Amino acid sequence: MIIAHRRLLLQGRRLIINNNLIPSINTKIKHFSTHSQQWNSFQQISKPPNQLLQHFSNPSKKDPSKWYLIIGMAALLTIGSGFYFDTFNEDKTGILKDYKYNPEVSKYLKEAVWMESNKGNYNYSEALKYYAMALNEMPNHISKLSDAYTRIELKIAEMLERLNMFDRSKDVYNEILNRFYLALSDRSDISTKISVNERAELIRKDLRILIKSLELNQDIQFGKKNLLAHLLLVQEEILLKSPELKEFFDRKRERTSKLLKGQSLTVDDFQVFVNEENIKLDKEDNGLMILDMNKNSSAWEPFKEELFVARDLYTAYCLSSKDIASALTCKMTTVEWMVMADMPPGQILLAQANLGSLFYLQMEKLDADIEQINSKIQENPDLLKDDTIIKALRTLNKNKRNCLKMTERCYDSILNFFNKNKRLRYHIKDQLDTSILQAIALSTYGKGVLVLNDGLLAQAERLLKDAITLAKEEDFKELVNEASKELEQVQTLRLEQQHISEPQKTIS
Repeated sequence: MIIAHRRLLLQGRRLIINNNLIPSINTKIKHFSTHSQQWNSFQQISKPPNQLLQHFSNPSKKDPSKWYLIIGMAALLTIGSGFYFDTFNEDKTGILKDYKYNPEVSKYLKEAVWMESNKGNYNYSEALKYYAMALNEMPNHISKLSDAYTRIELKIAEMLERLNMFDRSKDVYNEILNRFYLALSDRSDISTKISVNERAELIRKDLRILIKSLELNQDIQFGKKNLLAHLLLVQEEILLKSPELKEFFDRKRERTSKLLKGQSLTVDDFQVFVNEENIKLDKEDNGLMILDMNKNSSAWEPFKEELFVARDLYTAYCLSSKDIASALTCKMTTVEWMVMADMPPGQILLAQANLGSLFYLQMEKLDADIEQINSKIQENPDLLKDDTIIKALRTLNKNKRNCLKMTERCYDSILNFFNKNKRLRYHIKDQLDTSILQAIALSTYGKGVLVLNDGLLAQAERLLKDAITLAKEEDFKELVNEASKELEQVQTLRLEQQHISEPQKTIS
């Protein structure tokens, strides 16, 4: 049920649909910043990471979440699952544009650019050779953290990918990432030479290369650990600049303390951010949304978009390893941080809709745990005398109810906001950020499933039909298909009810 944009602004991407709770990545690349002049690397469509796609090759048929079918890495990537390293021009001359290399290096780079172009008949092998020669000729005084140096390394990695030498390409990315990590964590001599502004830009580059490198990663646990290590570096950087983030961690410690003491998180511990106080429509009659929370997002610049992509990747890796609790915790934090970072309202809406779906997934996990304990009790009734078992059941049931309430709150706040703002309804097609419509469609669909579970067939039918209408406006075929299946379930249940209510005819 977690669904992401198929398009963000003007960049498209497709979802991967399968009957599994484990996500996959769809990495049709998007531009993070079309005006950036810092990067010149490859403009190519990335490949889905094999280690996550394998989880989808044989979808589980025992999956209790039959309605939870639209799930994928793209579903969690509120901003995007990848991007173009966007300043490398289509004529392939960008690598020579922003930095004046010495004549020897320039000579090899020109040869490399020629060889990889149509003029050189896309001879990636020869291009690789010349890029390597250019790197070897780089003067010693050029920092290995600089764009001038790393852009050549990135071209080498790209050529290796084009030659299907994925392991060697991955090694190049990991070498760059390791160098950046040591510099940012003050474990190298270079660290003391990095200014504050340079650190922020280096973090941005680090996250971009990290995201790109994960396309080639075959090891889920390695990818998860690598993401966590680099995300912690970013977190420390923001914490130094943002008092608001420090307050967030103080609140988080209180929640963690509750959990360690065995106390359940209540609905009061959970806050939704989609409401009329935080998100408003501008004064012009165009239905455009603005975030009105007086947030200072400077601590998150210039890497906030990359940060949230990486965090959603981490969430998806948690789901890949069936660590639903960690995925949920990460997503809760991500939504709150997106508000602090002053991200676009539509992306916050979609992030909260996805969070609601994760709460539902956690609720089903708790329900499965409860059923497992109850089945053990049926086999051995004496277990009812065990206080530990009884306490565990009470806690599980309480947490299950709380997860359901928080699922409803995520969806309801989005739908209430939509229903109260008629201008948004009238101008929904005018929104540049298509995540707004998708968040509303997803929340409508999710609410329809919830009321269907409660047996409210008429209300479920209306909501599911509304979800289909909204999804069709966005050409959201995956959601249309899933909502249509739920509508069929409504019709089936209605026929069953009619059959039960009809008087049985007997032969006299």
